[in-house]
Amino acid sequence: MNFTSGGTDGPALDDVALTQLALGNNVWGSLAGIAAVQRVAELFHRAGWRVRRSSWTEFEVENACAALELCPGEPVLFSGFVDPDRIADLLEALNGTRLSFSVEFEDREGREHVHRSADWQG
Repeated sequence: MNFTSGGTDGPALDDVALTQLALGNNVWGSLAGIAAVQRVAELFHRAGWRVRRSSWTEFEVENACAALELCPGEPVLFSGFVDPDRIADLLEALNGTRLSFSVEFEDREGREHVHRSADWQG
């Protein structure tokens, strides 16, 4: 699939998430199992996320509660924002990719939480 900087159709951050956006980046992590960042973007697209190419090598994926920047590497790295009240929705979406993942999430109080898929080997 050829993603452009204009992006695909799909949900953008909803009004509830936008009210939390001032928190800034609050989620970081990695996705293992596929080395090509484009393939990871395709998985998100198939799951209904909006996808756009944000540089020659990076992609932005977005849905109603999260906006993530996917960066190439092995594993594929990501960072971005998730509505703090819907971290469980993001974790469910990551489980849906069937990739191993590790997520670091900073809540409203600045506490860090680490979540990993059941098969994480890191």
